[in-house]
Amino acid sequence: MTTPTPAPAAAAPAPASPAGVVFIGKIAPTCTKADVEAFVAAAGTVKRVILKKYRHVETAQYAFAEFEDAASATKAIETLNGKELAGAAVVVEAARNQFPKKRNMRRKRKAAAPAAGNAAPANATAATTAAPATEKKRRPRRFNRRRRRVDAPISKDVAYVGNLPFIVDEEHMKEIFEGCKFIEARVVRRRDNRSKGFGFVTFANEADRTAAIEIANGSVVEGRKIRVCPARERVERTKTEENAAPAAGTAAPATPAQ
Repeated sequence: MTTPTPAPAAAAPAPASPAGVVFIGKIAPTCTKADVEAFVAAAGTVKRVILKKYRHVETAQYAFAEFEDAASATKAIETLNGKELAGAAVVVEAARNQFPKKRNMRRKRKAAAPAAGNAAPANATAATTAAPATEKKRRPRRFNRRRRRVDAPISKDVAYVGNLPFIVDEEHMKEIFEGCKFIEARVVRRRDNRSKGFGFVTFANEADRTAAIEIANGSVVEGRKIRVCPARERVERTKTEENAAPAAGTAAPATPAQ
């Protein structure tokens, strides 16, 4: 006796989408929202459609479509999955989450910020309503700790030479003051032996320095108009005695007189 073969089981129905929402993927980049609405309208009445683009993929788009009932969403999954939309085969499947909502960030910001002219609530604490008694003052920016000592005494035999071209060396400095009675001419340099753009010239007396200033001040050297004026004595000060009286007897010049 032969046993009857059981009838083949029917195919399992496609899973219903939550609240009638379906996800549509692999949409061509040339497809528009109107094309998606016309594509899903064959399955039932569509409430709304959102078409979005991937952040890092420029060759595809995706969309969410919400139907009036879950049966229309199931029909869309069964009949539209794998069909072409704008020349590309799309994927239609049940959406994992509800229909995405737009985030209104402006409304949240307005709600968080207090309206102008509104009084503070009665139950607000004094810490939140009271303004700070004192505001922290911003510390002034210091561009250079070595400030010019305007109160330092003026040297009697040293001249300051400023706005020097960086290619000027000691030999060139001597040529600039050729004809003047000077003892030494030097260019101030950095640790890597590059010029700082200024220097000092030492004379035998104040009369020779005054004559040299009248001759060299304002002359053009390598396209630059140099400045020659009396130099000030270097004043050594400690951090705690910045406003102390200048020390006497120092011989090295510092910066030009104002």
